[in-house]
Amino acid sequence: MKLIAALHSKKKPILLGFSISLLGALPLGYTNVISLQILLEQGNWASLSFILGIIFVQYFVLKMVYKIARWLVNQRKLLLFIDLFTILFLLVIGLYFMTSSANHQNVSLSNLILIQYPFLLAVFLNLLNFIQWPYWSGIYIYLFRTAKLDDQIKTTNKFILGALLGTGLGMFLFAHVGQFLIEANQLKISSYINTIFMILFLFLATVQTVKFIYKNSFFNQEIKRL
Repeated sequence: MKLIAALHSKKKPILLGFSISLLGALPLGYTNVISLQILLEQGNWASLSFILGIIFVQYFVLKMVYKIARWLVNQRKLLLFIDLFTILFLLVIGLYFMTSSANHQNVSLSNLILIQYPFLLAVFLNLLNFIQWPYWSGIYIYLFRTAKLDDQIKTTNKFILGALLGTGLGMFLFAHVGQFLIEANQLKISSYINTIFMILFLFLATVQTVKFIYKNSFFNQEIKRL
C-alpha cells in the first residue's frame, strides 16, 4: 500500500495505473488459470495471444468506464444485476466442473472450439467479465474525488496504458511462474484440471456472494424501518 500511495500522483498516471492493475491481475482468477493451461498445452505465442485478447477488451472497458463512471456508480439496479449475473456465472461454471469431476470426465481446453484461437477465446471470456465495470468505475471515482488522478483525457490515457501494461505483466508472471512450479515438480495439471476449476469458480462465487451481501447490507436497515 505504501508503494501505491507513493505513486498516487498526477505526475505518475502510468505508474499509478500499472500498480493498481498489476496487483489486480496477480491474484488467482480463472483467466490466469486458463492462460497458464494454454501456455502448458500450446506454448508461449498462444498464451501471449490470450493475454493480448484480455488486454484488448480491457482497453475499451477502461475507455468507456472513464466516460460513464459517475453515472454507473449511481445505477443501483444495474449494479445489482451485474453482481447477481457474476455470482450465477461463476456458480454455474463451478457446478459444471463439479459434475464433470464426479462423472470422471476430464475436461480440457482442447475440447473448446475457440481454443484454436486464444485471442478470440480471451475476448469472449473478458466480455463476460461484467464485474470489471463497477470495479474500474469505483477506482476512477475514488481517484478523481481524492485528486490523485485528474480527469483530463491525456492523463487518463496514460493511466489506461499503465493499467494495460500491469494486467499483461501480471498474467504473464502468473502463467510463467506457474509453468515453472508445475514442471519443476513434474505435476500433470490435466489430471487435476476439473478439481482446480471447480474449487476456483466456487471460491470466486462465494467471495462475490459475500461482497454482494456486504454491499447490500443497507437493505436490512430499510426492512427494520418498515
